[in-house]
Amino acid sequence: MMKIGINTWIMAICWMLITGLGVYFTFHEQPAALEHLEKADQVAQMKKAELASLQTEEVSYSHMAQDVARKWRARYKVIPEELSTSDIVGYLNELTSSGFKNFDVTLGGHQRTADYSYYVFNISGRAYYNSLYELIWELENNRSFYRVNNLALDHIDLVTHDKELESDRLQVMVSFTGRIEAYFSGIEGASAPIDLDGGLYGEQNITVAASDDLPPVPLELLPDVKPATNPFFPAILEQIPPNTYGLIEVETAELISIVGEKAVFRDAKGLRSIGVGEKVYLGVISEVSVAEGRVVARLNKGGIYDEVVRDLETGERYRQAQGPARLSPLN
Repeated sequence: MMKIGINTWIMAICWMLITGLGVYFTFHEQPAALEHLEKADQVAQMKKAELASLQTEEVSYSHMAQDVARKWRARYKVIPEELSTSDIVGYLNELTSSGFKNFDVTLGGHQRTADYSYYVFNISGRAYYNSLYELIWELENNRSFYRVNNLALDHIDLVTHDKELESDRLQVMVSFTGRIEAYFSGIEGASAPIDLDGGLYGEQNITVAASDDLPPVPLELLPDVKPATNPFFPAILEQIPPNTYGLIEVETAELISIVGEKAVFRDAKGLRSIGVGEKVYLGVISEVSVAEGRVVARLNKGGIYDEVVRDLETGERYRQAQGPARLSPLN
């Protein structure tokens, strides 16, 4: 019995020691180790996410660098080392030789930055909208490095008398103010080679490059050379434009006859014939019908479109040839 009791106590003590050690490791050592492993896993996941983010940024920056390099290689703007104000004024006078009532230029100063120098010119004047558009297109898309800023178009002038033609004529002009910046003395490599096809001023052929390092610039990538519409031309005019070129006025001229595909009108200038698609005052002829004795014209009356129908007035004698109409004796 004594031996059994001693063995039991020894086993109980061993069990208590093992249980104590298990409890100690389970509730003290293992949680700390588990927390350490969880933190290490979080750090690893964060580093993995950071690596994925860095890889994404590397791809993005690589594309940006390639795009910048392409733009740099495709540069065609010329920034001369020296540029005089007389050269600039002469260039502007050449561009504004037609289509401008007046074009005033004053020197606004000289600026120097870390990358280039430029002159500032204040401009004002009056011109046809299309002519002003062409000036801006030339300055901003030609090989010379110019920029147009603070452009303001103030109002519309309607000029209705042409001294050269000695007749009334509708003309739409805009008054403008703004500033032009002319750049020169840029940092090394900023300017495209000057020996490209087309000189320093005035040439529009910018599609030809001198070497493989400067790929061509297609004109279709640039803005339209001609404006699609004139936003300053009123949609509906208060006054219908005059008949400057003496065209046939369909509404007032006398329709005499229709011969073949031509309608014959009589007005102050005598007998005149006109066919489909030909211009008349304020519009064009859209239909000439011999069978119906009818002429149709589509007119634009200062923004209001109208269709004018003129019938050939043949009378009873013409209808007698086609039917049973009775003729009355002539007095």
